[in-house]
Amino acid sequence: MAMVAVAVLTVAACAQGGGKNTHYDPPRFPAAVPSIESDPDRIARYYDRLLTLKANDLSGELDLARQAFEKDRSELNRLQLALVLSLPGASFRDDNAAIALLHPFVNDRNREGSTLRPLALMLHSELLELRRTDEALQQQSAKLKEEQRRVEVLQQKLEAILDMEMRMIEREQNLPKKK
Repeated sequence: MAMVAVAVLTVAACAQGGGKNTHYDPPRFPAAVPSIESDPDRIARYYDRLLTLKANDLSGELDLARQAFEKDRSELNRLQLALVLSLPGASFRDDNAAIALLHPFVNDRNREGSTLRPLALMLHSELLELRRTDEALQQQSAKLKEEQRRVEVLQQKLEAILDMEMRMIEREQNLPKKK
């Protein structure tokens, strides 16, 4: 029994301080690795920022986007300018110019691998659909105006007929009665 007690004490002593710690603890703070932002992420952040700008700041942003595109006709600058031009509620909104800027994404087969192409195609199709809706609305508006003109003409004719009827009734009342 004494042998067992000595063996247990020896093993316990080695386990406490005699052996090296082989357990690896990872650092508590991960190493700072700069993340590279993708172009679609940059476009999303840009659009979010556009939505927070006031009207006078948007005009300045349009100028900056135009200058950036003229300086560097990259896909990113092209899409940013198209976004600014198609911004809802902007006084300078020009969907036709935005559609023209997006045409290379649609027509150029070399841009099929672009990470911005899906966003450009989505914006392009939305702008085309908006254009079709606006054209349909204008046609309906023109039809409505024409119908309003027809109603006015018919109303004038009805008033003229009622006026003639009233005069005829007055005339009959003013005629001497036959005996």
